[in-house]
Amino acid sequence: MPDTSASPRPRSEKRWGDPLVLTLTIGFIVVFVALSLYDIDGVASAIGAGFAWTARTLGAYFQLLLLLTFFIAIGLAATPAAKARIGDLAVPEMSTFKWLSIILCTLLAGGGVFFAAGEPVYHFVVTPPAFDTEPGTPAAVPGALAQAFMHWGFLAWAVLGTLTAVVLAHAHYVKGQPLQPRTLLYPVFGERIMRGAFGGVVDALCVIAVVAGTVGPIGFLATQVSFGLHELLGWSQGYGTQLVILAALGAIYVTSAVSGIERGIQLLSRFNVILALAIAAVSSSSAPRCF
Repeated sequence: MPDTSASPRPRSEKRWGDPLVLTLTIGFIVVFVALSLYDIDGVASAIGAGFAWTARTLGAYFQLLLLLTFFIAIGLAATPAAKARIGDLAVPEMSTFKWLSIILCTLLAGGGVFFAAGEPVYHFVVTPPAFDTEPGTPAAVPGALAQAFMHWGFLAWAVLGTLTAVVLAHAHYVKGQPLQPRTLLYPVFGERIMRGAFGGVVDALCVIAVVAGTVGPIGFLATQVSFGLHELLGWSQGYGTQLVILAALGAIYVTSAVSGIERGIQLLSRFNVILALAIAAVSSSSAPRCF
């Protein structure tokens, strides 16, 4: 095992990133878009077949990995390691409200907003494999909610908001290692993962996964916004309207990311949380009451 307690290395990173990571990620996206424009049905069929194979072959592994990640996170929280100061700062740089707003809006975002309602309905109509209830019946409700809670409950947060984030934050802010996905594998592979092509492949795969996980929610969000504009203002729900919405969302996303976590990201996150709380307050005050 390599020595992970070495003195922090300088945080100097290449301004333009790793050429291998850029080549693999941009190349994959360009090829994927080109194939989609050429044969969208074929790409959709390939994605569906790949997803089915992955779920059938690695489904049990994914479930065990999620459970293991969750229990490790709980175990760390119950040990003296829970008192460690993440970021190596005496005083946090941002308030708890700002931090929670960023966590909620960057991790859940459009996907959580959409699937919080959409996924239970889907599992109600299509019974999950772990259950044998009749779809669309009252007996299917508990199973649908249980499956949705598993996806968006403790197991998801163990991956998104706790264990991986804590390890990466410690490696970067305390050990001085790069803020890159490959850093998570440094205790296993040592400097080989940091300097070699293998680390570039790891980073590229993670970037592609982030892109794939971001495009879907943004697409869903565009359809939701176009539907809302149609219902409120009578605007068209056509393809042109959705393209304009996607362009506006993309501009906001890029501006927020470029401006950094202290500016655009936290400002948008706080605005979203405050707006959500305001909508919830108005909805609860105007809801009919039964006595």
